Amino acid sequence: MNTKLKEIFRGKVVNKAHTINTGVDEFPRYVLEYLIDNYCSEETFHEDMEKVVRRLKESFVYGAESEKIRHYIRENRRHSVIASMEARLVETEDKYWGTISAINENFVNIPESIVSQYPMLLSGGMWGTIELTYDESEVHNKKIRPFKITGFTPFQVSFINLDEYIEKRKEFSTEEWIDILINSCGLSPENMTRRQKLLYLCRCIPMVETNVNMVELAPRETGKTYLYRNISYYAHVLSGGKATPAQLFINLNTGKIGEVGIRDAVVFDEIANTDFADPKAFVSIMQGYMQDAKFSRGKKEILAFGSLVFVGNIDVEGNLPHEKYYHLFEALPHFMQVIAFLDRVHAYLPGWEIPKLSPGSYSKDYGFITDYFCEIMHEMRRIDLLSGVRNRFEIIECAKTSLGISGRDQRAIMKTTSALMKLLYPHGQIDDNELEEILMISCELRQRVRHQLHLMAPGEYDRVKLGAKILPSGKEVLPTLLDANRVQKVSIPDKPTVGEVIGLAVEGEHGCILHFEMQATKGGGRIVPLGSIQRVMRESIEAAAQYIKANHDELGINAEWRANYDVAVLATFMGVPKEGPSAGITIVTGIVSALKGVPVSHKLAMTGEITIKGKVLPVGGIQQKIRAACDAGIEEVLIPVDNVRETQNLPSYILDKVKLTPVKNIMEVLDKALLDGQ
Repeated sequence: MNTKLKEIFRGKVVNKAHTINTGVDEFPRYVLEYLIDNYCSEETFHEDMEKVVRRLKESFVYGAESEKIRHYIRENRRHSVIASMEARLVETEDKYWGTISAINENFVNIPESIVSQYPMLLSGGMWGTIELTYDESEVHNKKIRPFKITGFTPFQVSFINLDEYIEKRKEFSTEEWIDILINSCGLSPENMTRRQKLLYLCRCIPMVETNVNMVELAPRETGKTYLYRNISYYAHVLSGGKATPAQLFINLNTGKIGEVGIRDAVVFDEIANTDFADPKAFVSIMQGYMQDAKFSRGKKEILAFGSLVFVGNIDVEGNLPHEKYYHLFEALPHFMQVIAFLDRVHAYLPGWEIPKLSPGSYSKDYGFITDYFCEIMHEMRRIDLLSGVRNRFEIIECAKTSLGISGRDQRAIMKTTSALMKLLYPHGQIDDNELEEILMISCELRQRVRHQLHLMAPGEYDRVKLGAKILPSGKEVLPTLLDANRVQKVSIPDKPTVGEVIGLAVEGEHGCILHFEMQATKGGGRIVPLGSIQRVMRESIEAAAQYIKANHDELGINAEWRANYDVAVLATFMGVPKEGPSAGITIVTGIVSALKGVPVSHKLAMTGEITIKGKVLPVGGIQQKIRAACDAGIEEVLIPVDNVRETQNLPSYILDKVKLTPVKNIMEVLDKALLDGQ
């Protein structure tokens, strides 16, 4: 296979095993691979590589040395450096200027002939050896611009023939081609299943298709951003830190277009840790852009083609996301868990199925030189392969509902199918079985989005089953999502237990069970919150303690309890933040139960805010909470009197299964919940 690939794509492939642990990891991978391919032979690789590394270290300019190198060039009048260089046309001067960040210089005289020879300098820049001179007589607009480029030797492929690439694809089987692509991404296909290979290549979708919106949540160390960082300089990875509309879209002060407008893909790494200057404004702007590829800032409306990738971590249990997640968007920041925003996501990649990276994960065979592969993917964005097969399938809804398949579902599946065609079958030759395979993945990635939307907002999004039909045979393509059968298990007591009580809350737009355990032990009167309890719930705990202290006689609790006992309050599922006031009556019930040693009914759940006078106040999300109680097998729910009217629109099957008991004050709650003397 290596021999065949080298013969057919001569000069465009490299032994990927040679690119690992080179000792010069500060350079982009495409720079190293270009140098290895051009200056190292198989027979004398180690000796040749030594020379390459020595040359890099001697000529590379580190940021901290920029002023030193500027001084050296001035004193010696000429010097060669290895660095990245960009060129731009300043039309008001009818002149090209070079930018060399390594020497901290944005106005470097660059001959027009070099720009014409290497047009990639104008679109992202190129790495190479730059010959520089210093001439203080160079004056432009009354400013001395002494740095001048006299020669440039690029370390990148400067010319791409897409037609040649497409034609040569015909020389390989699909199986061979998939392995070539995996190797080209820097990984070994050796121990990967066919599905794992295809899922990994789905990470390339935003690089070959314009305006794709993709989410990937996966465990740590699965290389979620490895591909974007190492394969394409047209991708920009935002790792945590602060993201602003000016950085992403357009700077209103300078008019400069942001990353979305100049990159093929913008990747939000560690999305949960990214700090957005104005989260609501960000989501609003992003929603519009994700829908029609336009964004507005001030009076300007800009059309852009950058794809968006949202990457984050998710905890797993076995081979599936952890059961603590009710829906699979929970790992995203709360401000992004907006239905209208998430409905614009075309594909949800199940990163938990992609193997973790290990020393044996990296490629040991030949693959495309990264620079070449990057440019090919960039050029692929301009072509249309889908029209050639569009009459061979139709997207269908396999389980009919009142709302049916949406236009966004159609668009999402089409975009993913188009991208997979470009990656796997750029020559357009695809049989029905191969077409079925890529349609299966395309439908699955959108189906996962639709399933989560149904969980988050069941009234707005029916449970839709997306699929496709191969024509003219009529064979149906029906994806199966293993994660769709994942059930959030809520461990509720199987018998009445002291200090153990069930509360209800709303997480995002769905209800969920809150399982509390309270324990009273000898101590100094501390209340100890455990289990990711947040500020508002901590205030509820303090309000509960104050109420019990003020009403200890009526409750039958010793007046000295606050001085002689510590009470621990544990909210289980400790990794999930607990917030909100609606657990107030639950906390009071649990603490009273623990102090009195009286068990709480295990068939009952409750929700309601308390005051220090013992009043039960209404709470939000009452319908979602009762649905969650019903799903968990709860028989009775205590709710504030003022929330009763909201329950009237619940389906009859829920009202038949769950008894709703309105309460006005905490004493009514305790009478119902505590089994004292029963």
